[in-house]
Amino acid sequence: MNQTAANSSYPKVLLTLVGVLALIVGLWSARHLLQPPAALPALTSATALPAPRPLTPFTLTDHHGQAFDLARFKGAWTLLFFGYTHCPDVCPMTLATLRRIREHLAAHPNGLDGTQFVFVSVDPERDTPAQLKSYVTYFGQGFLGATGADDQLQALTRPLGALYARPAERSGGEYAVDHTATIFLIDPGARFHALFSSPHEAEAIARTFLETRRREP
Repeated sequence: MNQTAANSSYPKVLLTLVGVLALIVGLWSARHLLQPPAALPALTSATALPAPRPLTPFTLTDHHGQAFDLARFKGAWTLLFFGYTHCPDVCPMTLATLRRIREHLAAHPNGLDGTQFVFVSVDPERDTPAQLKSYVTYFGQGFLGATGADDQLQALTRPLGALYARPAERSGGEYAVDHTATIFLIDPGARFHALFSSPHEAEAIARTFLETRRREP
């Protein structure tokens, strides 16, 4: 090959090298820079009712020994959970989550305004007002405990679809109570507005709650 022919081939070789290099860079970019982000973990399930459902009248007793009835829901947003103080796992875990929700809300301007956290015991035989007070205040002064006879408990649980069952034999004093592990959202009109199914994630619930409250008139 003469010198002239060799010189004329340089641009072609150079263009080929540049093309290969561009292809390599493009493939690297597609793999490392343009790939979709890793999937986010699933957030807490939140289900809003198509139309908020009015609750029926009921009368319980709170941990101060005062009547807790339908009027106590009016004018405030309520995060409500059913359980019992001898619960070994679900109840303390959920109340700890509610405490973290409260902390998230407190970090927002007016985030806690018109908001209350209520724990209703479905085990009135063991959960006296004094027992409830000791239990719920452990999770924070912003929590309220209440309980009552079965007919009054069911006047509240039925409209929400919440279930509970105590064993027939309870003479030994040590027994487990089956109950719904759902957090219910009651709006200021004392209506069943939405529910948060388990597993519960505090930050996700707080975000959903703030957004729900913003959308309401």
